[in-house]
Amino acid sequence: MKSWDIAEWGQPLQQRLRDTPQPGPEEVLVRLRYCGVCHSDVHIREGWFDLGGGNKLKLADRGTQLPLTPGHEPIGVVQAVGANVQGIDLGRQVLVNPWIGCGQCRFCRAGRDNLCNQMRSMGVATPGGFATHLLVPHARYLVDVEGLDPATTAVLACSGVTAYAAVSKFGPLGVDDWVAVLGCGGVGLMALAVLKALGHTRVIACDIDDAKLEAARTIGAAATVNLQATPGPAELLRISGGGLSHMVDFVGTPSTAQLALPALLKGGQMVVVGLFGGALPVPLPALATREVSLRGSNTGNTAQIRELVELVRAGRLDLPAVQVRPLDQAENALRDLEAGRVIGRVVLDMAGAAG
Repeated sequence: MKSWDIAEWGQPLQQRLRDTPQPGPEEVLVRLRYCGVCHSDVHIREGWFDLGGGNKLKLADRGTQLPLTPGHEPIGVVQAVGANVQGIDLGRQVLVNPWIGCGQCRFCRAGRDNLCNQMRSMGVATPGGFATHLLVPHARYLVDVEGLDPATTAVLACSGVTAYAAVSKFGPLGVDDWVAVLGCGGVGLMALAVLKALGHTRVIACDIDDAKLEAARTIGAAATVNLQATPGPAELLRISGGGLSHMVDFVGTPSTAQLALPALLKGGQMVVVGLFGGALPVPLPALATREVSLRGSNTGNTAQIRELVELVRAGRLDLPAVQVRPLDQAENALRDLEAGRVIGRVVLDMAGAAG
């Protein structure tokens, strides 16, 4: 099999050719067709996340060993199954949930592996999808997507379920509620599509890139704000007529998170998803007196991925277009993403890759 791996933190991906693994009793071998490229992959290649104040969360300190194959939006067909695996047809197209838990804790037993304290996520702690093959530890992490377009469906494994899990934390939205989406990269654009699928139209898309804001308008944003060209809080208050009920931050910087207090209504909520980095100074009296909530959201679970797939099958969720590139362009895709040259999502195509 062929893969593109992180051989040294902060250095370009390296091509690797090795034997294709054989599944153990509970495992499933998937011959990959596509894998999406996420901005998290840029951080993973660097080997750390910025915690603010000069502090770093280093993957090596969390047990991640090199070489590591990144990629956590894999889709492919079942090539082989272990002796104990039942109900999985060979040749079936499946989307892989990469957020792997320990399988034993109370969260995993409840199907909420994404909250497991011992997560071994594919492409983060174990081999991921920038490869021709992927060994999945258990069939419960597979979602049947037979008949759906594999290139656009691949992004549901991270971009889709991350956006869906984040906006689900809003709870029921009133018809008069205004929502802001901060950051119109791949996950932000997916959030706009998800909100539209759920029937909510009063959404303001925010970014500093006019091309990304134009893409947001195409998906259905009711309004857009360039946060670099316009005083953000004032413009958000003007458009919403006095304040937002919810905000979701797919950037995750102090400057974006600091929009919460001035732009939210009393009782409003900001959900922070982005991992760009930094720390947030919050005036605690204002947080309390205005009853504003700041909440984190990382990703979702297999059940939520299945719910997304059903929205696609029902024709309610229109998946955003993707840029398809061959697997050997994985490193260039990361560089373009890091430099802000990507609109939407890049998806790597394994066709033509030997392995």
